Amino acid sequence: MQADSKWERVRVGKVIRKRGFKSGAAAITEGVTKEAMNYFDKTGMPFSSSLILKAAIVFVLLLASFTVHPASAKPTNEDELKTIFHLYNSGDYIGAVSHEESVDLLIEEKIEKVDVPVENLNLQPSEDFNIIEERVFESAVPNEQETIVQLNQHLAIKAASFALAVNDEIAVYLKDQKAYDETVRQLKLAFVSPEELEAWEAAQDSTETLPELKAGETRVTGLAFGEKISGYSLQAAPEQVMAVEQAVEFLLNERGVNVHVSKEQKIEEVYKHDTAEKEDGNLYIGESKVKVEGKDGKKELTFAIREENGQEVERQETAMEITEKPVGEVVLKGTKELPSVGTGKFEWPAEGGYISSKRGKRWGRWHNGIDIARPEGFAIKAADHGIVKAAGPAGTLGNRVIIDHQNGYETIYGHLKSIDVKKGQKVQAGTKLGKMGSTGRSTGVHLHFEISLDGKTKNPLRYIK
Repeated sequence: MQADSKWERVRVGKVIRKRGFKSGAAAITEGVTKEAMNYFDKTGMPFSSSLILKAAIVFVLLLASFTVHPASAKPTNEDELKTIFHLYNSGDYIGAVSHEESVDLLIEEKIEKVDVPVENLNLQPSEDFNIIEERVFESAVPNEQETIVQLNQHLAIKAASFALAVNDEIAVYLKDQKAYDETVRQLKLAFVSPEELEAWEAAQDSTETLPELKAGETRVTGLAFGEKISGYSLQAAPEQVMAVEQAVEFLLNERGVNVHVSKEQKIEEVYKHDTAEKEDGNLYIGESKVKVEGKDGKKELTFAIREENGQEVERQETAMEITEKPVGEVVLKGTKELPSVGTGKFEWPAEGGYISSKRGKRWGRWHNGIDIARPEGFAIKAADHGIVKAAGPAGTLGNRVIIDHQNGYETIYGHLKSIDVKKGQKVQAGTKLGKMGSTGRSTGVHLHFEISLDGKTKNPLRYIK
């Protein structure tokens, strides 16, 4: 795994030991330096810029307190000084090395061995690792190889990451801030479309008033997380860093991050027309007639919708506008009493058809009526006004209806598939009695029709039109 070649080394400062001053200033300076070094060694504290700054100030003040005669001072040759490197990890002193390259090589080797789950992850030494330089006359460092061994054991390789926190508690580590931003975006896209998100973000950046919705349109008016989501740079173990897709799935399914979406929606609906009934004395009871045909209108409804994790939890109607007014329907209802007495004139009781069998002898028996078959429609109708005397199954006639015309005449309708009237019901000529069928003793779909007067059967062909 390739590391960042510019991984940051923490340089606390330089401690320079000098020799050559024979005056009191030199002795005091050397004493101050030794005391500072002894203090650091005893406390185990790493060198800091503030401490070095304080030591430098003391050093300058001491020099200013003494007058050094040029003849008594011998300048130090800076070219004779060498640099060694002190290594610290988590505040603990590991040792020193004379060549910084040996540390770089070790870091590169450790980085190469790291197996990471995310591509292009920036690997680097832990922030707990510090290097402090020191200028000395003697560059030889004892136990330098042992120092490298100890460093190898204690130095941790970390990944530069961007942590995502939920309610101030770290939930996932991402590769960088770009991955963090994309994770937040994908959390939103789990419950809104890319177009909706883009439009909502544009509206947040705009000071203009949103245009009025058109029928059939929906737009996002609010988008927020149910929890506090924040992020910041932080080193993490390489195996802890997640890809964006993995982080989104974990945050939604494991961590329980909630996404709240508010929407505004406008729809068009049919505005149903009303129906009013009016009595009409010119129509028989049971008859009706449409005087004014109704027509549905149109209306637009606006809703405020609230969703949680893609599920609608609230819908409230905020506006309603009628765009096309409906036309109310007016239906006339008959109040005229139905005639219960027939006229003595009989209408054809079927919808078309032909006479397949006449009244008379047939197959060795007397046939009291006529048979009508092959109609254009299957409705069977009353031949004249009257009252239903019987309605139901009757032996060989199957389902049959008998009408008493209250003037001595009766009509019989046999072999019906179904019956639409009941006993005692007033019917007028043309009222549907049922459907043609083949119930009872029948050779096929047809109507058996009889007419009788004062109890004696008559030939229907002499009466029907």
